[in-house]
Amino acid sequence: MIGRAALGIWMEVDAAGLDDFNAWYRGQHLPERLSVPGFLRGRRYETTGGGPRYFTLYETAEPPVLSSAPYLARLNDPTEWTRRALPRVTRMVRNAYRTVAASPADAPAPSLLTVRILPHSGRGPYVRAWLAEQAAEVLGAVDGVAGWATYESDTSGTSVATEERKIMGGEVVAAPPFLALCELRDGAAQVRLRDVWQAWATRIAADATIDGYRLLYGLAWLGV
Repeated sequence: MIGRAALGIWMEVDAAGLDDFNAWYRGQHLPERLSVPGFLRGRRYETTGGGPRYFTLYETAEPPVLSSAPYLARLNDPTEWTRRALPRVTRMVRNAYRTVAASPADAPAPSLLTVRILPHSGRGPYVRAWLAEQAAEVLGAVDGVAGWATYESDTSGTSVATEERKIMGGEVVAAPPFLALCELRDGAAQVRLRDVWQAWATRIAADATIDGYRLLYGLAWLGV
């Protein structure tokens, strides 16, 4: 993982307009987002199981990028294709995050596990401490994990009622306050990781929503 912040988006899309939506996402939306200063990389995934069909991860240099004037200007000036595509989203779960901890090297892999973490009442500080201090040892020991990162919610800019939000087709809800992402070299690692997260969530008193995804495509900002 790169950068000190991220935007995670899980979504479902109306099947009737899926081809046009997917063409828009790859041909216009992703390049448009990566043109915003501070956006470092965008990757789009499709589910391998029962989670939301699509997941998009945007990695940014710093948390303020996601509330910056250039980003908000883009959100408030949707193109005609964007106005046609966004109403086809039937449900979206999203959150802006700041990085808590991450593996030392960036290691993009073909598969990704997303873990949305909702602490039980009063357990937030314990969850954050584990993600910051113990996740490295636990996740680094799982065979097949190429890289990982943990995050905490930072919604200072993403709660703004922008023009894009107004034309969204379905409900938009906030994701839980903590997130873990694990880059996987192979499918077998996903099974092992699910067991790790489920055991940890029970021990620390939190609910963990675990979803597996395969990479569709990505785009990175290229500095000159």
